[in-house]
Amino acid sequence: METLLDALTLYAAENLIPRFQQETAAQTRTAWHKVDRLVEQLRALSPEADQYLEQLRSELLTIDFNHERATLRAGLSIGLELGRLI
Repeated sequence: METLLDALTLYAAENLIPRFQQETAAQTRTAWHKVDRLVEQLRALSPEADQYLEQLRSELLTIDFNHERATLRAGLSIGLELGRLI
């Protein structure tokens, strides 16, 4: 059974985050293109680089997910506190 936080995280990911990301979409696309170019340059340096790059990407995705989840929790906490003040 999913928790309330899981349900809110899913709702935010599907309905809110895409709307909020629209203002930075061009910047994000540019950054991902730069990342792709840098990855290709690093892969060309050594055969082991590919393995390390995949591990790096995986860890960065974990960090990003955890940050997004913490941001959502912070927003919920603020909302709950404001609700108590009303």
